[in-house]
Amino acid sequence: YLLLMDEKAELNIEKSIEFQVENKVAWITIDNQKKGNGLTPEMRNHLIDLFESFNGQSEIRSAIIIGAGERFFCTGADLSTSTQNNDNSEGITEPITGEIRRMMLDGSIKLMNSVIDCEVPVIAAVNGTAAGIGAHLAFCSDLVITSETARFIEIFARRGLVPDGLGAWILPRLIGIQKTKELMFFADDVSAEEALRLGLCNRAVPASELETKSREWAERLAAGPSRSYMFTKWMINKSLDVDRMTLAEYEAWAVEVNASTYDSKEGVLSFQEKRTPEWKGY
Repeated sequence: YLLLMDEKAELNIEKSIEFQVENKVAWITIDNQKKGNGLTPEMRNHLIDLFESFNGQSEIRSAIIIGAGERFFCTGADLSTSTQNNDNSEGITEPITGEIRRMMLDGSIKLMNSVIDCEVPVIAAVNGTAAGIGAHLAFCSDLVITSETARFIEIFARRGLVPDGLGAWILPRLIGIQKTKELMFFADDVSAEEALRLGLCNRAVPASELETKSREWAERLAAGPSRSYMFTKWMINKSLDVDRMTLAEYEAWAVEVNASTYDSKEGVLSFQEKRTPEWKGY
């Protein structure tokens, strides 16, 4: 999926996931508008492959994920694909114990991990409703810019479901335990204004400015010291799960490894020479 082109390249992985590269920024568009930009298993797996493909290379240095149209970012899983017959020679129609767990680990959880662990900064440009794992896809991104008309919904309780897609992991870390329970228990709509107040997004902008602002941030990141961003993201994510001294060890190793990169040396040299650094991304 990785197109190694400096200016602009475009590829349709399948018509419901659009992918293009501009100025080292990957643009990923979810296009399943008849189903609220819901994700089929095939679309979800394509997204996982894309995010994982950005690791260990320098041709793509930031990414934006956005929904097609003006109404939906992503409304979660496309449930119209979930009612499939499971007939076999033994006449078993119910899933075998453990099968749903495996599907979760290989599905929505793997998608969120692919975003969290992606080595390049990921920006969610939330152009419309983000519900269920669609909301979690945004929350697991590194930066969130939302249209002022967008909304977020922890929709699971409306369907009698348990929140998935790492929502119970990311939300308490963003807004606290009690507020997370409120959003998940009542499943009320959260406006862009409220999301900004709570800390669920970085910016709320007019719909006409969403792509411009997202592009501005993504190209700024793509022109920066990519390995520095990679280690910074890695340390911040680790800080959510480890004690202070363990993080101190991670920090020390990150600083040492980063010191061997071109950009680290360029940053020090440009400071000494009183000039603007020229970042290479490695």
